[in-house]
Amino acid sequence: MKRKLLASAVLAALLSTTALADTSSMNGSVAGMGILENDYVRAGVNGTTGTLGSGGNTSPGLLYDSTGSGTFDTSYDYLTPGSPFDGFSVKVDDTNYTNNNNSNLDTIGDDVGELTNGTNTLTWNGAWTHDSTVWYLDNTYTLGTTAEHVDITTTITAGSDATSLSFGRFIDPDARAAAGDSSSTDNVLGYGVIPDTNVAFSEALASRYALGLYSTDSNVDAGITGWTTDADSYTENSVDGDGSNTNTGDNTIGLSWNWSSVSTGDILTASYAYIFGPSAFDAADAAITAGAGGGGDTSSWGTLEDVGSATDAAEGTSTPVITYSDPVVDTDLPVLTQSQTTHDASETVTVQTIDRETTTIVTTPMEIITYTDGVETDRTPTDSVAVTTVTDPGSFTGRIDQVATAQDITSSAVRGLNFDGITGIAMNSTMNNGMGGNTRGFQAGASKETDNGLTVGLGGARLNTSIDGNGDTATANTNVVALSVEKNNVEVGVRHAMTDYTTSRTIGDFANTGSTKGTDTALSITYTAEGDKVRPVIGYTRGKRTTDAYTEAGSIQSARTVAESSEMYGYATIGGTVDLGVLNITALHHTDGVNDIIVGVEKETDKVTYNLSAQRSMTDLGDTNSVFAGIQIKF
Repeated sequence: MKRKLLASAVLAALLSTTALADTSSMNGSVAGMGILENDYVRAGVNGTTGTLGSGGNTSPGLLYDSTGSGTFDTSYDYLTPGSPFDGFSVKVDDTNYTNNNNSNLDTIGDDVGELTNGTNTLTWNGAWTHDSTVWYLDNTYTLGTTAEHVDITTTITAGSDATSLSFGRFIDPDARAAAGDSSSTDNVLGYGVIPDTNVAFSEALASRYALGLYSTDSNVDAGITGWTTDADSYTENSVDGDGSNTNTGDNTIGLSWNWSSVSTGDILTASYAYIFGPSAFDAADAAITAGAGGGGDTSSWGTLEDVGSATDAAEGTSTPVITYSDPVVDTDLPVLTQSQTTHDASETVTVQTIDRETTTIVTTPMEIITYTDGVETDRTPTDSVAVTTVTDPGSFTGRIDQVATAQDITSSAVRGLNFDGITGIAMNSTMNNGMGGNTRGFQAGASKETDNGLTVGLGGARLNTSIDGNGDTATANTNVVALSVEKNNVEVGVRHAMTDYTTSRTIGDFANTGSTKGTDTALSITYTAEGDKVRPVIGYTRGKRTTDAYTEAGSIQSARTVAESSEMYGYATIGGTVDLGVLNITALHHTDGVNDIIVGVEKETDKVTYNLSAQRSMTDLGDTNSVFAGIQIKF
C-alpha cells in the first residue's frame, strides 16, 4: 500500500497514526516483486533472487522513517544508490552459491515457485543443484504493523550429505539520512551488551542513523568485509585486519552461520533481522524489546544501556593487563541453543515410516575475570562450553500403496469387460486401506460368425480411474484391446491393458508425487453350458502384470525410488447365469478371492439390442459397484 502526502495537515496526522492492516503486497509497478511497508519501514523483496530490493537500482530498496509518519524519501534509500548490493550465500563444503539484488549474481534459482504474499509476510522459494542433487532454500520476510525491523527466517534443506555448510547474509549499507552522509559508513561489530558475534552495525557519518544485521542464534558470527559474497566470510573485520570491531568505508556488513556433519534431508534454520533506528542504541533496544532476530533468550546479556554511537563505544575499549584470572560462566551473555533435525525413512509393502532425531546443542558462554591487585578490572571471553542432547520428536507414517490400489481397481474392472456392442461404464470403489473413488469409461466391440460356426470377436475399452483417501490421490488411465474366438460354447480370449498411473501422497510435513506405466496381459478359456434357464460357467485365466520403475518427486526426506515389478497370476472361475426372460442374473467366483454378481436387463428389437446391467465385485482388498449401459447393432 503506497502512502500519499495530503495537503491537509490534520488528515496527514490521522494517516500517520493508523497502522496498516497488512504490511505485505505484490509490487504493482514491477512484475514479480513484493513490498513490505508500515509507517516506519518500506522494503522491496526481490521475487527473482529472494533478496531485499526490487532489482538493481529500482525503488523501493530499503527505506526507513524514524518519525513513524510513513514518509519515505527515495533519495535516502539504504540499498539502491550506486551499486546495489544485498544478498545471501550458501557454501556446501568448498562450493559457494550466491544470490544478490544485483541481477548479475543469481545462482540459487527461483524455479520452485513465485514470491508468495501472506499476511505481513512475503516468502521466496529457491532451489539449486549441487553434485547432481537438488537443494532448497526458503526466505520468509516478516514486517509487523508497528515494527522497526524486518524479520527473516531462512531454511535450507540439504539435498545430500555435507561435511560443512555455511550460510551468509550481507548488505552494502548506503546510509544517507542527512547532509554529510554518504555511501561510506562507520561499520561496527557488537553494541553494549550485545556480543560482537550477534550484530553488525553501519552508522551514517553525519546523522548517525543505523542499519544493523542482528541475530540471537548461537551458531552465528558477524563481520565487515570488502564486498565479499563467500558464505563463511563474515566472521571478522577482514577489511582492516587489525583485530578491532570497527571500520570506516564503503564496505559490507553481514552475518555467517556454520553447521557441520549435515545429512541428506536435514533442515537448517537461520533467524535474523534487518534493524533500523536514528541511533545504534534505538535500533538495538527496539530489536531486543520486540524479540527480533529469532527471539532467543537475551536476558543473560544483561541490560542494554545507551553508550552513544557504536563506533565511539567500540574505539574506547582497551585490553587490561591480566594479573589473575579464573574461568566462570559469562552471565552477561545468553545461553544459546542450536537444533538440527535428521530424518530416516523405512518402509513395508504398504506403509512408510520416517523416524526423526533432533540434536540440540546448548552453548554456555564462559569468561575470564581479570584482577589487578585483588580488584576486578576486566572480563574476557574464553571458550564456551557446548552440551549436546539427542531427542526423538516422533515419527511420521503414511501409506505408499497408491499405485497398487489403483492397479487392483483397474484389474478388477478390466476382467469384467464384455466387448459386444458399445457400452458406457460407471464404477465406484471402496477399498479397505481407506482409499476409494470412481472409474468412468466405455467399451466397444463386434463379432462375426464364420461359415464353420466359429465366432471371432474384437474390441477395446478406455477407462479413467480417480481415487483418494488418507490425504493421498491416484489416477489410472487405461486402454484395453481384446480378441476372442468362440465355438461350441468354448471361448478363448486374450486381453492386453496399458495403464498410465499418477500419484500424490503426504506423510507428516512432507509430500511426494510419482508417475509410472503398467501392463496387464491375460489369456483365458471359458466354457458356458447350454440350458433353458440356467447356464453353468467354468473357466481359467493366466496372466502377467508389470509396472515400470519410477522415482518420486517432492520432499527429499520421504522420496522413494520404486523398482520395476512383474507378477504372474492365474485363477479359476466357476459360476452360472440364470435367464428370467428380460432379466438375467450371473454369479461368478474366482479363486483369487474375487466374487462378482451381475444383474442385467435386455430388450431386443429387429436391428438393435439394448442392455443395462449392474455389477458388484467383492475382493479381499475392497468392493466395486458398477453400472453398464450398452447397445448392440445387428448387421
